[in-house]
Amino acid sequence: MDVESKSVDLRNKSLFVLVQVREDTLTEIFRKIMKDARTLGFRKIFINVVSQLPHWQVLANAREAILDNIDLGLVVYTWRPDETKKILEKVTELGADGIMTYCDEESKFAMSKLMGNLPSSIKIGIVKDNCK
Repeated sequence: MDVESKSVDLRNKSLFVLVQVREDTLTEIFRKIMKDARTLGFRKIFINVVSQLPHWQVLANAREAILDNIDLGLVVYTWRPDETKKILEKVTELGADGIMTYCDEESKFAMSKLMGNLPSSIKIGIVKDNCK
């Protein structure tokens, strides 16, 4: 019975991911997110892309990676860079079991600023910070 409850926990572990990268690297980053999440045992992933791109374009760029990992539960949000307050509300609302970040060189400062605004209770859940 104890083993069964652990496997149920793994299936329900959720991951909140913050992404701020160039458009041409979205597919590669989505693949990396899925691989990292799977390796760490997360089955539900909330990917939050900070970008000027419209939501449909983010999904179009990440389509292959999403289809290759269809067995993972995936929700993709797209935020404009000036919507950091909404992002912070969403991470608090979702209460994920872990947080990961992905950014490129140009976005490191903005991501650092966003991460600095997270409440300490949420920062504890950082499992991988790829923006340091």
